[in-house]
Amino acid sequence: MAMTTMVCFHSAGAAYCMPVEATHAVRDISGMIALPAGRPDVAGIITGNHPMTVISPLGVGGGSVLVVEASRKSFGLLVDAATRLQWIDDADILRAPPDQDHPLISGTVDTDCRLTLITNPSTLGSQL
Repeated sequence: MAMTTMVCFHSAGAAYCMPVEATHAVRDISGMIALPAGRPDVAGIITGNHPMTVISPLGVGGGSVLVVEASRKSFGLLVDAATRLQWIDDADILRAPPDQDHPLISGTVDTDCRLTLITNPSTLGSQL
């Protein structure tokens, strides 16, 4: 039985998860600044040793940023809150919804009697 460790989080009223290998940290949004003339899905930039673009394709708002590395890029993903790590049996992962313009969601799984959308870090990274 193959298991995948996922970082679970909430955004815009929905439950999401992402493979832990793509997620490096959780930061709070304090210090985030707006990017002048940024695209609609860019929430801003987090300052630090290496300023990082923060995207918000899962909805606006949020109080946390998941630091993600995918597609040879590091970026932030704006979320409401990171909630926990969860081990998910690969056999329980269902197909992604077919009606997406961009395959941000790679599958779904029921966790704690709630539909959880599995995000695709590579697709998120390719948007930058």
